[in-house]
Amino acid sequence: MSQSPVQETVNSLDQHGQLEGTQAEIVSLDAVSFGYSRKRLVLQDLNLSIQQGEFLTLLGPSGCGKSTILNLIAGFYKPLAGTV
Repeated sequence: MSQSPVQETVNSLDQHGQLEGTQAEIVSLDAVSFGYSRKRLVLQDLNLSIQQGEFLTLLGPSGCGKSTILNLIAGFYKPLAGTV
């Protein structure tokens, strides 16, 4: 007897409720803009998605926004627009 598509999907879930072969999103920045003043944005319309198990490296020269991005993710700064 064949399984229904719903039962096949349920059987494909791993121990965390994720479909096998997919990863849970653990960090998401959607259309984030930030500036230390509203007149001068240092990040504009930034989109970033980090999945469970991924590694991310932020590289760039001094003053390009690496620490600002990490501070937004950590909740030390609030974006002027978008969501974290």
